[in-house]
Amino acid sequence: MTFRRILASLLLVAVSSTASAALEKKKFCLYDPVGKNGPAVAFFSDLTAKGIGWGMDIEIAAYTDEKVASNDFKAGLCDVVFLTAILSRPYVPFGGTLDALGGIIDEEGLARVLKTLTNPKLAPFLTNGNYEMVGTLPVGSVYLFVNDRDIDTVPEFSGKKVSVLNEDPQSHKFADLAGASPVGTSLATFSGQFNNGNIDILPMVALGYDVFELYHGLGEKGGIIDEKLLYGMMQMISHKDRFAPEFGQNMREYILARLPDINKMVDDAEAAIPAKYWIKTDADSQAALEKFRTEIRASLRDEGVLDAKALGLLWKIRCSVDPSRGECSKPKAERF
Repeated sequence: MTFRRILASLLLVAVSSTASAALEKKKFCLYDPVGKNGPAVAFFSDLTAKGIGWGMDIEIAAYTDEKVASNDFKAGLCDVVFLTAILSRPYVPFGGTLDALGGIIDEEGLARVLKTLTNPKLAPFLTNGNYEMVGTLPVGSVYLFVNDRDIDTVPEFSGKKVSVLNEDPQSHKFADLAGASPVGTSLATFSGQFNNGNIDILPMVALGYDVFELYHGLGEKGGIIDEKLLYGMMQMISHKDRFAPEFGQNMREYILARLPDINKMVDDAEAAIPAKYWIKTDADSQAALEKFRTEIRASLRDEGVLDAKALGLLWKIRCSVDPSRGECSKPKAERF
């Protein structure tokens, strides 16, 4: 090797070392029920390379218990945490309201919501003290998994046992208004509870069918009501003061750019569910479920659980997609 080539090699090593040293180390704590080989970690696998462009050396830490991830984040051990909207809501109420029942009802509305979140004018609503919602990852529509196909209308919910995941206020309200019995569950226990017959009704995304082997609970008698209850959301929350001001905007734009990948993942999961499990709803049942979802949103808004501004944004987007919806002519007080 010539002296010139040796010198060039040494310079390259020096530049590379300097660049690496200049990167800020950041720890992203991601909840993934499968762990380090799970779908969430795989989805965000390109963040390490993306982070270099943002001046960060990102370490991805997988957690199979989201409460532990949340506690570590709260204790300052994580710079960013990835949680269900149920646990993220106290950090940033606006972002945690995006999974409101009936808030987002179709893929077009979902796309518009994610696009709106990248509008810098909305950024003040996405912060709460030193917490910032830097990303919202939709994980598909939440459907009602039932262990008996006869549980297919709102009146049939009465007296049944409903899963309430991580003390979710929406599920509690669901049980309360339906006259059902709430059964407290966690992400570690809900599948076993459903599969063993201890729960009659389980709100869950299609991705959960395979990941949590819910076909055991469906068995021969059960099914999945085909009416969307809500769009399940995962949230990325950061300690705002640990990042450059533009980080949140960069992350939200990154999520928006990944929307086609997200939709494919969700569509594939729904397509993988055997057709025999889907319970078709008629127009009357759909109208009753729509009314039921609206009652739950109104009650939780009035109780201060759901953010009124976020609900107003969701109403506006639903009506921009379909202005003929009955709710679009409602007075301002009923636009949620």
